[in-house]
Amino acid sequence: MNYKKVYDLTHPLFHNCPGWPDFDPPTVVKMLYQPRDICTVEKIDINTHTGTHIDVPLHFCPDGKALEEVPLERFVGEGPVLDFSSKGDKEAITDKDLDAYADKVKKGDIVMLYTGRGKTRGFNDTYLKNWPSIDESGAQWVVDHGVNMIGTDGLGIEMYGFPPDGTSRVHPKLLGAEVLIAEEVYLEDLAKSGKDRFYFVCLPLLLKGAGGCLARIIAFEE
Repeated sequence: MNYKKVYDLTHPLFHNCPGWPDFDPPTVVKMLYQPRDICTVEKIDINTHTGTHIDVPLHFCPDGKALEEVPLERFVGEGPVLDFSSKGDKEAITDKDLDAYADKVKKGDIVMLYTGRGKTRGFNDTYLKNWPSIDESGAQWVVDHGVNMIGTDGLGIEMYGFPPDGTSRVHPKLLGAEVLIAEEVYLEDLAKSGKDRFYFVCLPLLLKGAGGCLARIIAFEE
């Protein structure tokens, strides 16, 4: 592959870093460290959906594929970054909004939704509860257009609290159609690059029987 630049789209993990408000924050402890010990080793206690991570069908679908059952090629591929940074707090990204980018999305793409929330990462309402996200109509648009994976720089692919009635509809619609999901993807550098399409590598840890896991996500500018 010929490429000009490699972008790291992964938020760093650290002790008590921000994550889904209903989960305990991660703990990171130095188990061994130099010069006291022969080497440095850390021990972590972390939810598998903290920080930059991938959701696979089992996450919301009891009969869906677990992480190790998803073909490896599903985690790599081309796709666009769609700019929704003009959206306000908790504003929905609908099918009509996505129609404006229909000419940029190809079947089998990895599509990233840029909302500008990645740069606000921290213990604040903007990052933890108020990001824009696709609604059920937007999720159906993604399914209908044959998208392979949909990603966001927000904390989740749908709104915190699953409004209007607390029931998740976006996750089941996407994962039920085997559309993979990437959440908390850092997209600031891609959004500023002036490029429309990138080649993404989105590799979760291979945790057997899991509905998703922490991932290192990078993009190549070809």
